[in-house]
Amino acid sequence: MDEDVLTTLKILIINKTGVGKTSLLLRFTDDTLDPELAATIGVDFKVKMFPVDGNKVKLAIWDTAGQERLKTLTPSYYRAE
Repeated sequence: MDEDVLTTLKILIINKTGVGKTSLLLRFTDDTLDPELAATIGVDFKVKMFPVDGNKVKLAIWDTAGQERLKTLTPSYYRAE
């Protein structure tokens, strides 16, 4: 499957707790909305594929936890892979 992908873009969703990061991610990737979502623990991950000029582009979207006590985990996701 990845052989057909032109490029992969890594997107991080970062902000304070309770602002709707996970809701934004789920609405964009799954077209769902749940007003009763629990807080993210650590990091969640979703993939969305897009056609661009006849090529496939892969978005790797990372949803980070906003809680202060989990803030030390997010910098590890900033590094290039």
